[in-house]
Amino acid sequence: MENNKELTQQSIEQSTDPAATLLGRWLSVVVILVRVVVGVTFIFSGIVKLIDPAGTAYKIEDYLMAFNMPMFIPTSMVSSIVLSYIELIIGINTLLGSYLRTTPILLLIFMAVMTPVTLFLAIANPIHDCGCFGDAIHLTNWQTFGKNVILLTLSLFLYKYNTKARSVFHREIHSLIVSWCTIYAVVIVYFALSYMPILDFRPYKIGVDIPAAVYGENDEDVVYEFVYEKDGERQSFTIDNLPDETEGWTFVSREEKNKSRKKVINDLEHFVLYSGNDDVTDMILEQPGFQFLMLSPDLTKANDDDISRVHELYDYCNEYEYPFYAVTSSSQKEIDAWIDNTGGEYPFLFMDKTTIRTIDRNNPFILILNDGVIHYKYPIKAVPDESKLDRPFEQIDNYAQQQSYNADVRVAILLAGLVVPILILYFAERVALYILRSLRRKLQEKAVGSSEEDK
Repeated sequence: MENNKELTQQSIEQSTDPAATLLGRWLSVVVILVRVVVGVTFIFSGIVKLIDPAGTAYKIEDYLMAFNMPMFIPTSMVSSIVLSYIELIIGINTLLGSYLRTTPILLLIFMAVMTPVTLFLAIANPIHDCGCFGDAIHLTNWQTFGKNVILLTLSLFLYKYNTKARSVFHREIHSLIVSWCTIYAVVIVYFALSYMPILDFRPYKIGVDIPAAVYGENDEDVVYEFVYEKDGERQSFTIDNLPDETEGWTFVSREEKNKSRKKVINDLEHFVLYSGNDDVTDMILEQPGFQFLMLSPDLTKANDDDISRVHELYDYCNEYEYPFYAVTSSSQKEIDAWIDNTGGEYPFLFMDKTTIRTIDRNNPFILILNDGVIHYKYPIKAVPDESKLDRPFEQIDNYAQQQSYNADVRVAILLAGLVVPILILYFAERVALYILRSLRRKLQEKAVGSSEEDK
């Protein structure tokens, strides 16, 4: 009888241990590897979209317009955030093996819906860039479909075999992980919508020299003219045709001139500004010193809660002779309505809506250029208030200095914000289990000692 009980207990233990056999151990390893591939892909996809929910919303709007469903455009922002959050949660639970049976079901449902959708998009091709990884990685619709076929296959594998490998955490911790990821997502989205995306995958980053990025910095584009003087008359010469100083020519100066420039980088080639029908891009980009642009892709949807800051900034620019322009893609009628409603007196320029949205996601926002370099980008509520605008801009602390954009530091902050709390939970759980097991062992030893004393 005792032997039968031991065999039964051993059978139960083996059934609950996924790696009890050699085949089980190998299958467990494969399951873990698949979890890593699928989990990391979903986490990355979710985070890069949560970082820039407005960008994903714009992509959804593009699809809705392409399929003639403009009535759903008001839901684009909510859809963007919900989709990104679902991807993050599914990715975290898949990677950590949380909710062993529920997560593979949700993963399979998600991929079973998205794979046919991306096949349809690949065939119809209404938008060239799918937007599945935001602006971080650009995939064609066919590449996206291929990715989803692979993920669907791996999802089917996890649906069948996910229980063959243990979870990283005990079930009691799973809800804490989901709760933290929810807080993490809310913070990222709040920062993106209130200020700017933590990571900027777009070409118009802080510190970018727009003329250099658009036209390149090739020495071949520069022509030097040498000015010489003889008998009181000055004349310019090229480096290949310098005059003989023995004939009385005296060197006066060297002047640098640019050849006719050609755009060499496509990422910023749409940075084009118009005043009426006149292209004034070069005038803006070649303007020395600071200049201020208020950009709005659509004035009818612009937030004018802090418009008094813009008026103060415009007055400041007039006082210190800094150029100030409003830039929009709105119609003249919409501009007139904006002026009537806000009392704005600044001149307006025109730019493509997509370009304005690419530069920054706020509506409106202030773009500060310094010698054609992007000095900084502000939502209007972050514009320096009137009390600080009391001297030339280059003398204002914390604003005059060229702002820096360090992608490595920002990535480290994002990763630490997600990973560190999970690691803390992991070690806290291990310490708690160690303490509980130690107490249990001591209680068992004490119970054994008591029984032996009774004998």
